[in-house]
Amino acid sequence: MKRSLCLIAFFAATLTGSGASQVVSETVDLSAMQKIRAEGLQHSRIDDMASYLTDVIGARLTNSPASRRANDWAVETLRSFGLANVKLEPWDSAFGRGWELLRYSGEILEPWTKPLAAYPQAWSGSTMLKGKPGPVTCTAVLLDIRDTTDVAKYTGKLRGACVLRGAPRTMGPEFEPAGRRSSLDDLINPPPPRAQGGPGGPGNFQQFQRLNAMIGQLLRSEQPVAVLQPSNWSYGLFLNGGHFDGRTARDSVYNPIPHLIVAIEQYGTLYRLAERGIPVKLEVDVRSRFLDDNRVPTNVTGEIPGTDKADEVVMIGAHYDSWHSGTGATDNGAGSVVMMEAMRILKPTGLPMRSTVRIGLWTGEEQGLLGSRAWLRQHAAELPKISAYLNVDNGTGRLRGIWDQSNSAAIPIFQQILSPFQDLGVVVVRHGNTGGTDHLNFVASGVPGFNFIQDPIEYGTRTHHSNVDTYEHLVIDDLKQAATVVAWTAYEIANRPEPMPRPAARTGATP
Repeated sequence: MKRSLCLIAFFAATLTGSGASQVVSETVDLSAMQKIRAEGLQHSRIDDMASYLTDVIGARLTNSPASRRANDWAVETLRSFGLANVKLEPWDSAFGRGWELLRYSGEILEPWTKPLAAYPQAWSGSTMLKGKPGPVTCTAVLLDIRDTTDVAKYTGKLRGACVLRGAPRTMGPEFEPAGRRSSLDDLINPPPPRAQGGPGGPGNFQQFQRLNAMIGQLLRSEQPVAVLQPSNWSYGLFLNGGHFDGRTARDSVYNPIPHLIVAIEQYGTLYRLAERGIPVKLEVDVRSRFLDDNRVPTNVTGEIPGTDKADEVVMIGAHYDSWHSGTGATDNGAGSVVMMEAMRILKPTGLPMRSTVRIGLWTGEEQGLLGSRAWLRQHAAELPKISAYLNVDNGTGRLRGIWDQSNSAAIPIFQQILSPFQDLGVVVVRHGNTGGTDHLNFVASGVPGFNFIQDPIEYGTRTHHSNVDTYEHLVIDDLKQAATVVAWTAYEIANRPEPMPRPAARTGATP
């Protein structure tokens, strides 16, 4: 049974920027919605996929051996769901060497003994003892450069040392717990964004980049044993990322300086000891492996062909890569299995879709949205036929709505499509932009790209890029809800008589 939902005040959208109010009527297939809900909520495969991806395959650093295993598993799994045209799609440009960590250990030897609570950054090299990888003993030396004039005073003083790079930030106690669920008021009336500040803020970013480049040049010239930096999170969490040399560590055939993120509570102790002039001696053992066999990673795609409008495509996607100290559960194994499950849900229902629905699992997102950008370059001729791209990449929380990405004409469409899921907490279509993930590349290419709004759970306080980003922090029932909502949204867009309204191409993430 199909019926057009009656419009109530919630669905009357003011088209911000157009100066006009417009009410549109979407045909919402409620019988199809019930089939999708039943399949997604009662027969879910989310838990099985999430545990296999995180526990068996583990962290999926782009172009690492685990990333390649994950790609093969996704292809096999999507084919088992009955999807067509499932394939690995190599990028059209080289990414650089793959990398994996083989061993890490660290000890504080003086002024007392204790394990060094740290974790190597991605693309760190090995510590070298007499020309071979092995444990090295070093003295901690402060490196506190706040201005370009500070660089010269460290020349000739860092070779063979373990460098403590920068003072730790002041950490206060947590008197109030961070919210895990979004309140209705916060969803409908979000607080204003906080002003940007610090070295990455407006007005001084270029200065920050110049200073960073000078520090990198100094360290490459001095060749310390290792560079240590404090984690930006407390309670022993390692907020991991990539080597300070960035792209150079992937591109070149050399052994980069080991780069460790240290628990801030321990780093602060080491820093204060060195500041007092008390000798701090460490032993560090980092052993890593670089892969030069293939410098071109792959994305994974697959589709459910449409009927009379099969040349028109609705895409859903998520980034599949992760950082390496956890197992990439909430960032973004969660979004990846949600999208895989959404495709699975659509198959057994047998519901016909006029347009083709395609999934994309992107690599290289953590290094700058690279995988989806490469795919868009390769498929530039197809972009006018992509009706919409839907993305999930904000942790394990249930979906609460979607951003219009300043595409105001999409607001009343989404309000009506999502209205049958108000009982599951989907309550808002928010005008504005959200960034930091792959939908930006689609929007920049003129494709209607959208990112769902999710409950935060622990994403911004515990799991994002951290060593505790593991299966234990997934909320499986939330992911079941998310996959069901995505499947329904893709189904409805695929059966619209017209494509989604298109935005003007924007800068900022140009493929």
